[in-house]
Amino acid sequence: MNLGAFLQTLEVNLGCKAGERVVVASDTAPFLEPTESFPDRLALAEKIAAVGAAAGIHTRCISYPPTNGHGREPPMPVFDAVFPDGFTDFAVRSGLWEPLQKKTIDDAGLQHLRSYLEGKPPAVDVALILSYYSSSHTRFRQLLTGAGTRLATMPTVEPFMFTGVMTADWTAVAKRCDAAARELTQAVAAEIHSAGGRQLTLSLEGRPGLVSSGDLSKPGAAGNLPGGESYIAPLEGSASGELSIGFPDDPAAWAFRFDAGNLVEIIGNPPFRRGLEETLERLPDARQACELGIGTNEKASRPDNILEAEKILGTVHLALGDNAAFGGTVKVPFHCDYVVYEPTLKLMQADGSETVAIRDGRFMLA
Repeated sequence: MNLGAFLQTLEVNLGCKAGERVVVASDTAPFLEPTESFPDRLALAEKIAAVGAAAGIHTRCISYPPTNGHGREPPMPVFDAVFPDGFTDFAVRSGLWEPLQKKTIDDAGLQHLRSYLEGKPPAVDVALILSYYSSSHTRFRQLLTGAGTRLATMPTVEPFMFTGVMTADWTAVAKRCDAAARELTQAVAAEIHSAGGRQLTLSLEGRPGLVSSGDLSKPGAAGNLPGGESYIAPLEGSASGELSIGFPDDPAAWAFRFDAGNLVEIIGNPPFRRGLEETLERLPDARQACELGIGTNEKASRPDNILEAEKILGTVHLALGDNAAFGGTVKVPFHCDYVVYEPTLKLMQADGSETVAIRDGRFMLA
C-alpha cells in the first residue's frame, strides 16, 4: 500500500502539522478482509502512527476491546488517552461515569463534565478512532470536540479505503455536502421514493442540515472518514410509510415500515430481521428513525461496508437509534445506518415548493 495515503489522511483531512499531538486508537475487532500487511486494525493504526511520526507529528497508538455495539461509549482507557488528566476520576467522583457510559446522562450532567474541561488546553490536538463499532454518535464525541480536539471516526474501516474512497476530490465533495445541507436546513419535510413503489415521509422542520465532508482541519471538528455525506435528525415521531433497503434487484433486500416515527415492521430478509428485532426488543427507543443522510463522495462504491456505502454519491441512508449528538432527542446506546440505492429524494419547503435532491440515484444539487 502507498503509505502516502496515510499521510494525506493526517495532513489533508485532519490538518495535522509537525509538533501536534495525535492519538490513533484502535479496537481489536478483526478486519473483514485482513491482509498480510494489515492483519488487524491495530496493525493499521500503528502504521498510520508511524507515518505521522516520520513527518514530525507526535503520535501515540492505543488499542481497546470492541464496544460490541454501534453508538456505545468508548471504554475508560480511550477517555484517559485523549482527555485532560483527571477527567475520568472527576466523572466517577461526580457519579456521572455510569450515566455517561449508559447514555442516560442529562444536559446538566454533561454541563458538569464540561466544567472540568473549561480553561484547560486539549490533551491532544487530534484523535483518530479506527474501529468496527461506531463511536460517532456519542457523548465522548460531544465532550471531546467541545474541548477543541479534532476527531475522526472510522467505524468498520478496512485498509482498501485508503487507496479508494479516501482519494476523493475533497473540494468537490465539500461543495456537494454544502449544497445538500443547505437544502436539508431549508426543508420542512422529506419524501423518499424507493424500490417497489415504497414511499417514506419525514418532518425536518426546525432541524439543521449538517456536513461530514472529510475536512476535519478546524479545532473541534468531528466526522467520519471517509467523508462524503450531509445529514439531519428528522423530527421524532414523524416517520411514516415504507422504505426499501439495499439494491432494488437484490433478492436479499428488505424494507422497513414506520408509523409515528417508530419502526413497526421489518419486511423480508429473515436472518437480518431476527437479529435487529432482538436488539429492538432490548432497546425499544432504537426504533426511532433518527437520521436522514445523503451520500456525496464520487469515489465511494462498495456496498459491503456501511462506512463507505452511506457515502456513495446519489444514495440516501436512514438510521435507527441515537441522534442526541446532532440535534435530535433520542438517547440510546445504538445507532445503525441503512442505505437506499437508486432513490428519489424530494425536499419540501414551507411555501409549498419542492426540490428534487436525488432523482433515481442521480445527485441533482451540484
